[in-house]
Amino acid sequence: MNFEQELERLGHLYTDRGFQVTLRPKPEELPVFARDFKVEIMGKRPDQGVLVSVKKNRTEAAADSNMPRYAEITGAQPGWRYDFAVLEGDDPTGPRRAEAREFSEEDIDRAMEEAEQMVRAGLIRPAMITAWAGLEAAMRTRLRAPGESTEGSTPRVMLNELYSSGILSVSEFHQLGLAFQLRNEIIHGFSSPAPDPHLVESLSEITRRLVAESERAEQPA
Repeated sequence: MNFEQELERLGHLYTDRGFQVTLRPKPEELPVFARDFKVEIMGKRPDQGVLVSVKKNRTEAAADSNMPRYAEITGAQPGWRYDFAVLEGDDPTGPRRAEAREFSEEDIDRAMEEAEQMVRAGLIRPAMITAWAGLEAAMRTRLRAPGESTEGSTPRVMLNELYSSGILSVSEFHQLGLAFQLRNEIIHGFSSPAPDPHLVESLSEITRRLVAESERAEQPA
């Protein structure tokens, strides 16, 4: 992963939302309350400002003890918010064969029902894989609803974008990050503790909410 290229790509996401973006802002460029912050992105627009910490992976994010302080201080400032993004690599999504197609809403709902049935049967790992498949489809559906493209987007990129857009809360972002890590461990054949069944339930709830929001976002004003 080329960190600088990923940082520029993330900066473009904020530019597309109307922010005037500064990468790696200097102390004198930051707002007064954040002069001692070390953030990778600052964005400004008439109605809002945003400060963004960008980390290579979850380990690096967990090791940064300043992030909770940044979030608390920034959140107390009218018109400002604090975001963070994790860039850890994952395999690009998207159909590999010509006959592959996107999940419909019915397919997504069916996947979540199957995952819930697996949980009841005690098959937690397969349930996690099935639930994640439905979630990924729902994330693409939600991002495309207002007309955005998800061509070539990875799960991590979609999570970051949904979080930076305010669609996912901080707790949901953390929860889905954990689920994504567990999903990767399972499908790549690593031994790890069985996921908590409640995590699969949370994936199902978030997935169904994203689909419902997509339907509303697609309706003409």
